[in-house]
Amino acid sequence: MANVRLKIEGEPGKISLRVFLKGIESELSILMDLDAAISGEAKGTLDWVVTDLQIDSLVVEVGSVTRYDDRNLGPEVTKLFVSGLGQLEREGSTPPYFSDTTMVSARRMLRMIGRDGATGLEISRLPGETVRLSARAATNIDHLLPSRYTSVGSVEGKLEMISIHGPARFVVYHARTYKAVNCRFERDRWLDTVKDALGQRVNVSGVVHYNARGEPMSVEIADIRRLRTEEELPKVADLTGSDPDFTGGLETSEYLRGLRVG
Repeated sequence: MANVRLKIEGEPGKISLRVFLKGIESELSILMDLDAAISGEAKGTLDWVVTDLQIDSLVVEVGSVTRYDDRNLGPEVTKLFVSGLGQLEREGSTPPYFSDTTMVSARRMLRMIGRDGATGLEISRLPGETVRLSARAATNIDHLLPSRYTSVGSVEGKLEMISIHGPARFVVYHARTYKAVNCRFERDRWLDTVKDALGQRVNVSGVVHYNARGEPMSVEIADIRRLRTEEELPKVADLTGSDPDFTGGLETSEYLRGLRVG
């Protein structure tokens, strides 16, 4: 079991029940989103149970319970939860695996600060990192969510989470930052291609929407291309000797000396 603790700071007797419930609901939404993002399963792999509750200081501790005997993503999910919110507070950049939906839930939780008796939030991974959050984190999210400019480009990463309810879309987790990028596509044209690429590395090109920090937020796709896996890439041994006449009959070392002299 992996545990996280949420502490709502404020003067006892002045923190409203609305704030308390909003904090718990938002926390659960973020944890569930991260579980689904990492596992690739829409319903996730974890259930969450209350392991401790302190009324005087409004502290709630919850723990993960995996539904699979051979798979436990609890430690990874709780680590991303705490470090991600800390990144929003300190850097004002989108954390790994945080989708637009996750960011909205985070903003809802952070907007509690300064309202209805709540003066701050503290979240902890047990055992592990503790982060204090202020209203600045919510302001940072406000800058990250709107699309500020567009250009023709591409995004490379792992394709996950296909949805055909409403506008057809899927999520690509950026190859470098693991930021979630929503990709909208024409269902009749691309659905079979998208399904075949589920769980694979892809390059998606089209009109890319960026936020104020230059992070890709969404793509209106014009083309999608599945990238080869490491197993499918040619090995060095396969390339060696592909052109036996390349050195003109010279030994490799002699050929390279000639290049350096030249």
